[in-house]
Amino acid sequence: MIKQISKTAFISLGVGFLVELLSSWLSSSFLQKFFESNLVTILVALLAINAATMGIVLTKIRELIDKRGGAQFFESTKKNMLLSVKEQIGLIVLATTVLSVNSSPLVANVQNLSLFLDSLITGIFVYALLVLYDTAKGVLIIVDFEG
Repeated sequence: MIKQISKTAFISLGVGFLVELLSSWLSSSFLQKFFESNLVTILVALLAINAATMGIVLTKIRELIDKRGGAQFFESTKKNMLLSVKEQIGLIVLATTVLSVNSSPLVANVQNLSLFLDSLITGIFVYALLVLYDTAKGVLIIVDFEG
């Protein structure tokens, strides 16, 4: 579990850093302004979408288990779904904190801190997309289930 979270975090931070470097190279502030205004809202919306999707998935899993048995096949799926909710709540808290710190005038006085925080903010968004992707994989497990 910690290995999975660490891997996703490093991928997200790496992508976030590359995107911020590209944004800096292009002298564009669009992404930073967009995330300042919308990131927390987007994260809450993704949490709601994932929760609704997981409700449907878990209902279908229950139906399959009642018909055919095989509850053990879905244990890791259910654990990963719970983990994704915890991750998303953590991302909302982290995004709120980082966006608050990033808006501080003290950040402008520290060299490269703004680049780091902007990379972290973009990484949070990428992480949320990866969580959404994992939920989609859970749906595919049900489609492929043969009992």
